[in-house]
Amino acid sequence: MKRNMQLIRMVMLAAEKNKDPYELVDPKFEGHNETEISYHIALLDDAGLLHGQDRSAIGVFRWSAGALSWTGHEFVEAVRDEAVWKEALDIAGNSDNGAVFEVLQKALIQVLEKRAGLEKSA
Repeated sequence: MKRNMQLIRMVMLAAEKNKDPYELVDPKFEGHNETEISYHIALLDDAGLLHGQDRSAIGVFRWSAGALSWTGHEFVEAVRDEAVWKEALDIAGNSDNGAVFEVLQKALIQVLEKRAGLEKSA
């Protein structure tokens, strides 16, 4: 399955809305099935952006999202604004939701620094 950065963003924003850090979230998004969403939650857990829980059973792949990590909160703050997100995706060369995460993070920082007037002059 291919990683989808738009879905990563949606899962992270949904997980952040959870008021109880002990409660697990199983977000639903139009156009994405439960397996695809679970796979992306597992990826986010592996990347250390949130604490996911494997709730798979025989023949069913299922992960639920838990609390965000410190890095996860930083990511959500960076991607919350839709305009910032789209500009960073353009800079990162995202043509089909497959941007390299490290490049995307750098692009987000670049966009946020520019908006805050912290851009480095050449």
